[in-house]
Amino acid sequence: MRTMTPTESAYVAGIIDGEGSIEFKIKPRIRRDRKGSPSYNTLIVRMEVPQVDGRLIDYLMETTKEGTRDIKHYPNNEKWQDQHRWRCGYHGVYRILKQIYRYLIVKKEKAKKVIDHYDKQFKKKTFGKGGFGAK
Repeated sequence: MRTMTPTESAYVAGIIDGEGSIEFKIKPRIRRDRKGSPSYNTLIVRMEVPQVDGRLIDYLMETTKEGTRDIKHYPNNEKWQDQHRWRCGYHGVYRILKQIYRYLIVKKEKAKKVIDHYDKQFKKKTFGKGGFGAK
């Protein structure tokens, strides 16, 4: 994790607001390897920025020090360019959103849900069941 400057945070927020997506949902997953194939609710937290120009993805990787990149090729359509994608998940999304939240406009509500969820989780782990310093 890297602490971004206010200028970098504002720029990254603009990229995510304009080009990116934030996913925060609970999705049922079927465990076919278990008896009766039970279904469990699984939390999905992701952020993604697709871009044709890989330099922007390089910038996001360098500035945030989070996430991964990949390239989606379109071999069946010669007119389409390859798409570079920067992806980040779970705690990485939380760490980035904590830094850029104040600059978001379009995706502010979704970001708030992610931040509130992880703030609550971390508070639970830090203070435990009986609160801070409970015996």
